[in-house]
Amino acid sequence: MTKPFPYKVPIGSDIILDDQTWRVAAKDRDGFLVTGDDGAQTLLTFDRIKNAIVQSKCTVIAPKDREEAIRLKEYTNGFTDIAQLPKEQQRNARALAAIINAIDELEAEGQKITQRYLDLPIVRRSLYARAIEVAGDTRLFEGVTFGSTKPKMTEPDSIIPKGRTLSEKRATYIGFGRNPVVLGHRHHMKGLHGEAACKLSEWQVQFVLYCLNRRMNTTAPALSSIYNSTLALMPVPEEEMLAGRTHPSLVTVRNWKHRLSFVAQQYAILGPRAAKNRYGSGSTDQRALMFGERAVMDQVYLSIFTKSDGTIETKEIDPETVSPELEPEEVIRVWMHLMIDTVTRLPLAWIISETASADHTLDLLLMATRDKTKEKVEFGCKGAPAPPAGLLLTVADNGTATRNGPVYSSQLGMGTALQTGRTYHSNDNPHAERIFGTVQFDALNFEGGYVGSKPGDNPGYDPKANTRLTPYDIMGVVTRYFVDEYSNTPHRGIGMFGATPNEKLDEVKEQYGGIEAPNPENRIIQLGLKRTVSTTSEGILFDGIPYTSPKLNKFHDGKPKKVDVYLDPNFLGKVIVRPHGMAENIEAKLSYTAYSDLSYFQAKKLMKAAAEGNPENRNLTNKMLLEARAERARRSGFYKDPNCHESYMALPRHEKMAEANAQIGPNKGNPIVQTVKPGSITARPKKIPPKGEAHPSTAPQASNTKSSGSFAPITKSKL
Repeated sequence: MTKPFPYKVPIGSDIILDDQTWRVAAKDRDGFLVTGDDGAQTLLTFDRIKNAIVQSKCTVIAPKDREEAIRLKEYTNGFTDIAQLPKEQQRNARALAAIINAIDELEAEGQKITQRYLDLPIVRRSLYARAIEVAGDTRLFEGVTFGSTKPKMTEPDSIIPKGRTLSEKRATYIGFGRNPVVLGHRHHMKGLHGEAACKLSEWQVQFVLYCLNRRMNTTAPALSSIYNSTLALMPVPEEEMLAGRTHPSLVTVRNWKHRLSFVAQQYAILGPRAAKNRYGSGSTDQRALMFGERAVMDQVYLSIFTKSDGTIETKEIDPETVSPELEPEEVIRVWMHLMIDTVTRLPLAWIISETASADHTLDLLLMATRDKTKEKVEFGCKGAPAPPAGLLLTVADNGTATRNGPVYSSQLGMGTALQTGRTYHSNDNPHAERIFGTVQFDALNFEGGYVGSKPGDNPGYDPKANTRLTPYDIMGVVTRYFVDEYSNTPHRGIGMFGATPNEKLDEVKEQYGGIEAPNPENRIIQLGLKRTVSTTSEGILFDGIPYTSPKLNKFHDGKPKKVDVYLDPNFLGKVIVRPHGMAENIEAKLSYTAYSDLSYFQAKKLMKAAAEGNPENRNLTNKMLLEARAERARRSGFYKDPNCHESYMALPRHEKMAEANAQIGPNKGNPIVQTVKPGSITARPKKIPPKGEAHPSTAPQASNTKSSGSFAPITKSKL
């Protein structure tokens, strides 16, 4: 059996559900037929309304209550509760309510309450004493202003209003359900309101609006200057002059300006981007519950310009409009990239760089998913940095450093979901945006050479005289601050409740059973460095760094083969080798153990330093090497004297021979060897021609000769 609906909802009631107001038009067996403000009709089931009422998510306003509320707002000009009134009016309403309760006591005692009766001085003095007794406050009438005349504290009857006023107030009070808000005066409702209160003509209003529209500009011009210019641009029309009107005063224009929304003015003067970031509403949503579930990243442009020797220059620059080429006096532009875990507020990764590119974002992801003990040891941190974690969701703005194919594909390859915020909307990414200011004001502002987050922050500070910062120093300051200070500082953000990031990490691990571990192989393939090389009998070389393994040597099998090699630039211990045409990957280990504790960039720097050597020693060594080679060449006898002319004649002689060999002349006479008929090669002639006649091989043969060949008789062996 279906239970009846337990709440009373009359036809015509208003149901406020999910910030939408519905008017009940009819009642069906399944629920209420309702109509929305836009005329849309639907059915709200009994179960939905009942559950919403139980959870305090639904408000039901009966028709009678709605009409009374409308009547109350019309009477009080929108006020519905005494707490909404100014303090002075609250005192007046409280005193009047006590007087009305005293009148009710007189009526209960059998007195006939009339205006004339309430005008009697003895009755008014009695009401004064009774009201203080009802309220239990001897200072009930201090500071009250019931009427236009100032009351005299020495004459209590002068404080109590006249009988007519008391009767009207009492009737109103009872008529509105004894709501004390109606006992406040309504002086603010006197006179004209809205457009009717405007005493300016249509042309004067146009003049004021023109001034205000010119004021709403990003150049933020002075209103007085705009007003003076508008006086010249808009002379008084003849109709206004005949009506005795002239230009509105500057005070009038300013009064109209004060009526405009402050945020609207800031949008016009600061621009949409700055106004949105400064005055936009934030979010109080707790967006994650587990470590690594939601990581936010961003980058900021720091106004630090340093050289390796420590001297710096500061200039006004804009990351969007500044030329990519450094100006003659400009040294460096430093960016700080940061990734922070949402639920614990622990910094997961931080990088100092001169540019903001996709490579730095990939380095940021690498640092967030690896161990950071190297940074702890290198910069002398006391505490433990954030552990490596698998990233379930990353949040970044729409900047070019994060909005590109390599960054997106790498994260998707690791199984990380992406959420892209809007560029220049800090409200979309408040956790990362907020920490930048904390780093600046807690740490960097106390370092010599720091000049602020924007040009002109510290105009009286001479950075050249006080500087000692280099980009490496900045990385050290930021690392020590994040690991030792920020991670152990109580945080008042949403969901933190004063806990430190390290304490929050312990709580999260206890409640959710540990941290999602990253996949090492997948991480190296998606975020690491990639090279395509050929195998050798000893393994492979990754930019000069050797790797080998038995499985890799077996795959080589005596023939060079192309493979793709993936390396984590922070750990040179192993690489992932992906052979072309094979589904299985091969793991190769570092064969040169001297590089095992170095990063890729440290190893390349060491290799470069070894190749270049000491310039002075290298010059001396090269000189000795050249002298030794020259001495060996002279002793060998193979090399002739470079100063001798004959040393340069071999090449011209061979060139002349080549030219002669390439020439082709005409064919004179018959060929030396004459062809004969088949079968007559071994035939012998009868006689040898005498001297002066043609050679037998070239002379024509008689047609009557018995010989069928053209060879002379053989007299001796040809061997």
